[in-house]
Amino acid sequence: MEPIFTMQYGEFAVADYLSKKIKNASVFIPASSQEKGIDLLLYRHENGCNTTNTIQVKMSRTYYDDKENATYPYHLWFNRFRVQKNANWYILVGIYAKRPDDAATAKAKSTSWDTIMLAFTNKEMAAFMAEVKQKKDPSKDDKMFGFGFDDAKKVAQTRGYAEQRDMSMFLIENRIEEIRNSFV
Repeated sequence: MEPIFTMQYGEFAVADYLSKKIKNASVFIPASSQEKGIDLLLYRHENGCNTTNTIQVKMSRTYYDDKENATYPYHLWFNRFRVQKNANWYILVGIYAKRPDDAATAKAKSTSWDTIMLAFTNKEMAAFMAEVKQKKDPSKDDKMFGFGFDDAKKVAQTRGYAEQRDMSMFLIENRIEEIRNSFV
């Protein structure tokens, strides 16, 4: 019998990134999709102890803003979700085609792909979700939230908050040291 295993691209991207950036750690993938709230397990054996980080991954497709004066050329949209208590980290993922300046005439071969990831602790994600409100009526929860970003990886929350707010501090590359030191 041939082994068959598949996983979502977002989970693969996070697992690949973490395995390259955090040395002396392994990424485990649950064989069952029944475990709510955990998509990946980051594991380290250190000083005779097993330590872990549980990770929930959420992925969005990327939407493009082709307007000449667009603040952000790329956008991610996520559905509001319930924060699971058993996830230490939430990582929001988007994959996007980096387009050349002459995107209108560019050929497929001139397109390269990149990934953007935002990392939140469980507590940060719970606080973030509590703040996801409609712009028209901030007393009501919004059913979605979104981010705009550019090639320099400047990220702002563009939906689900009263005004745009800078979220660049949540980029995974800005949080990797914190993730590396947060094993429980």
